[in-house]
Order: sequence, then structure tokens, then C-alpha cells
Amino acid sequence: MAAFSTMLVTAFLSLNLAVVSAAVHQRTLEQDCHQLPAPTVPGAQVISIKSKARYNVTINPLVATYYPALANITVDICDATVTLTHPGVDDEVGVTVWLPLKGWNGRFQGAGGGGWMAGTFPDYGLFLPVAQGWAAGFTDGGNIAINGTVGPQALSGPGQVDLGLLTDFASRGLHEIAVVGKALVTSFYNQPAKFSYWNGCSTGGRQGYMLAQKYAADFDGILANAPALSWPSFVLTLNWAHFLMNAAKVYPSHCEFAAFQKASIEACDDLDGVHDGIISDLDNCKFNPLKLVGKTIQCDGKPVNISIGAALLVQRIREGPRSPGGQQLWEGYGFGIDYVGIAQTQSLDGKGIPGNQPYSLPDDWVKWFLKKDPNFDFTRIRTLQQLTDLYAVASTEYSGIIGTDNPDLSAFREAGGKMLTFHGLADQLIMANNTIRYRKAVESTLGGKAQVDQFYRLFLGPGVAHCAGGYGPVPVDPMASLVDWVENGKAPDLLPASFRNKAGQVVTKNLCLWPLVARYKGKGDPNRAESYTCATSYR
Repeated sequence: MAAFSTMLVTAFLSLNLAVVSAAVHQRTLEQDCHQLPAPTVPGAQVISIKSKARYNVTINPLVATYYPALANITVDICDATVTLTHPGVDDEVGVTVWLPLKGWNGRFQGAGGGGWMAGTFPDYGLFLPVAQGWAAGFTDGGNIAINGTVGPQALSGPGQVDLGLLTDFASRGLHEIAVVGKALVTSFYNQPAKFSYWNGCSTGGRQGYMLAQKYAADFDGILANAPALSWPSFVLTLNWAHFLMNAAKVYPSHCEFAAFQKASIEACDDLDGVHDGIISDLDNCKFNPLKLVGKTIQCDGKPVNISIGAALLVQRIREGPRSPGGQQLWEGYGFGIDYVGIAQTQSLDGKGIPGNQPYSLPDDWVKWFLKKDPNFDFTRIRTLQQLTDLYAVASTEYSGIIGTDNPDLSAFREAGGKMLTFHGLADQLIMANNTIRYRKAVESTLGGKAQVDQFYRLFLGPGVAHCAGGYGPVPVDPMASLVDWVENGKAPDLLPASFRNKAGQVVTKNLCLWPLVARYKGKGDPNRAESYTCATSYR
């Protein structure tokens, strides 16, 4: 009996010691958070470092609508922001890092931005990885844009672009995420991160490629999806549809555009041998928009006849911008996209008179960087020669700063880095051919497909829109595949993907390593991944 009592006392004391130890550890981390030392950042001066412990942090309700599983999750973090300046640039760049107070998985993740924002809001870009145990950070890139829109800060004087600020956004600020983030991790946890990763899409995807091209040793693994490569020309192409509409004074309604999307899917759905409402074999999709001319559709309960002007517009969006002499200026958009992404139209007077609503990203690019004139209006570009001249200016003046299209990834390969990319074939903003073009250039530079696959892998998603969404299977957890590749040497030959179709069914399908495609085996449930195999063609 005495022995049993001794055991109870020992167990009680052990439990209390564990609780006390955890509490002391928590207080120690909180103290360490408040006392984080300023990191050393080569080429920059630290203006300030602000850090504080925050408990029971929740995700923004708006963001939670996209990540419902995170709606009821809280995280405890050390929230640190380091503000930097670069001598001779007259800038201020903020790097924010969230450090979990408990459950750190030993890794650091850099989070990418979107549009003109070098980093998205903290509880969008940082909350998800921190909830999974990562330390994570992002940069404001010097705030070249406020609330996503570029303003006078882009100019250092009349007609002069602030190239230092553009460099912060394009590349320098990205490198400093790695420098600052890793330094704070080491100071806070008294040990360096075992592995570091990048995670971004769109602008965030471009940022990942810039890191691989220019700062090859910053991250062990880079997940860079739907990347905005060749930024100077690609961004200008975002206004190709608006140029066409303004020139022809043809402004199809959203309903008309949707009719072309629906018809193209119906025309090309079966090319892969499966009737599933998805264009998979986009290369062989020969849909002719002119066949819809004169067809009557219902829009808001009213009959509308599809015009030849609308059909020609869709056809030229597919072909892409060309010079007056017929030279291809940039890639066009594939069939099956949601045209609202690049051809937003609206009623200008509230009385049904059509007009268009250009995308702010290319508008800002033309106004502040190509024309360097805060009063310039893109609608003044009415001829193909004027547009061609803009492409020339964009490429000549900015490819070296933000082009992000250098195919020589040898330094990244030699540093042991691994990069994984997926791109939706129904991307309504960044055409997948842009990424395919770059991948082919890397192969030509570094010895062919087999050599490049050792460190850089591409996957295409039929029916997938920009970064996610659309009407096709979206990769479930590509970061897990990247981590397995970096840490265990298991290079992914496929990415598990899924989505819910119009009938409410969960459809699973694996995305195959480019250029392979998912071919139906000829039997089995076409909504299940096991009914497909990766092959060189669909037939």
C-alpha cells in the first residue's frame, strides 16, 4: 500500500512538473519574442524590429470562406516585423514573420503575394502554414502598391520610374524574406530551420521563379504555381481583350462570353475519350467561335442573338496579340476559360449601354511604368502599332528587372533546390503556355527533359482556373509532395487532385508529370483516379 501511495505521489509530481515546465517554456518564448535581436541583412540597414507574443489568433472570416477547416482554429505566435532600408534607394521594406509558440515543425516557409502586392495579408499568407506548424514570413516589397493599386510612389520624379522600389518588389524583397526569416527562426528557437520552402501562386509563382533564378540557395524547395513569368509582356497582354473591345466598340455581356465558354467545352470535351465537362486535350481543340453567330441565348430572361463581333473577339483572344505585320507579340488564351477574368464588361450608365472595365494590374503597368504618366488612360491605345510599341518598351526597359524568364537554373540545381509547379489549363488570367514556353527553354539550356526533371517538375490541370477553382481537379496538397521530394528524395510523378462536379460528386484524378497526360483506361468509374494512367497522349 505504501508503495502504491508513493507511485501516486510520484505520478502527481511528474504531471505537475510537466505542466510547470510547459508554462515556463511558454513564458520563456514570450520573453524571447519581446527581446528578438535585429538581424543582419547584407546590403540593407535595419530601421526597426517590432515583436510581440499573440495568443488565440484566428483567421480573417473572409479568408475562412476559402479555408473553412481553419475557421475554428487558433494559433499562438510571436509576431515580428523587421523594417529595412537600402542605402541610396530611399525606401522602406517590411518583412513580417510569424513564429509558432508551440508545435514548430522545424521548417520555414516564405509566402508569396498576388497582383501588385509582394505579400498578401498576414492572416491569408501566414495563418495556414503556421496552423500546420511552420514558421512563415512575407514581405511588403516596399509597398509599390497600396491596397493592390500602384500610385505616385512608383515615380521618383516626373517621367522617372523609381527603379529601386520596382527592384524591391521584383526581387530584392523576396531574398530578404529568406535572410530575415531564417535569422529570426534561429534567434527565437536557438536553432536554424532544418528546411526552408517557398509557396506562391500568380505573382507568388513569379516570385518563386525569381528566387530560383537569382537567389538559388535561399530555399530548399519552391512551390510556384501559375507563375506570372515574362512579366513585362504578359501583364500587358492582360488588356488584350480590352484593346480589342475598345477598337471595335464591341462589348459582349458576361452572358454572351459564358455561351462561348460553354460551347467550346461541349465541342472539345470528348477529345480525351471521356465525357466529363472538361477540356483536357486543349492542343487539339479546334472550336470555331463563328459557328455561334446568330444563335439565340437567354440572358437575364431576355433573348440575345450572338453577334459576329462577339465571335471575332473570342477568336482573337484565342490567337493572342499580333503586330500590324502579323508578328506574334505574346501568347493567346485557350478555349474553355471564364472570359470575365480578362474581358470584364459592365454597364457604364446604368441603363444597359455596354462598356468595359479594364483590369487594374495592366492599367497600372501601362500608366506608371510604360508611359510614366499618372494621367494616361489605356483607352487611348487604339491601333495595333501603338500596342506593338508598348510591348517593345516593356521588354526593353524592364525584362532585366522583372522579366523572370532566365532559363539558366544551373545554380539552383547545384544548390540542391527542387521546384514544383502546377498550372491550370483553364487559367483565365495567366495562360499555361507561358509556363510551358519557359519550361522548354530550361530544357534547351540544361540538357533536356530528363536532366531538368531531376530538380524542376511541371504539372498541368485541365479545367483548373487561376491558382484554383474552375471546373477540373485541383491538386490536393502539392506542398506535401514537394516536402517529400526535398526531404526524402521522392520526386513526384503525379499530383493527387480533386474537385466537386456540377452533380455534387467528388471527382479525383491525378495530374501527370508534363508532358504526360491522364489517359482513361477504357473501363472503370471516370470520376476516380484509378481509372486513368499517365500516357504520352489521350488516345
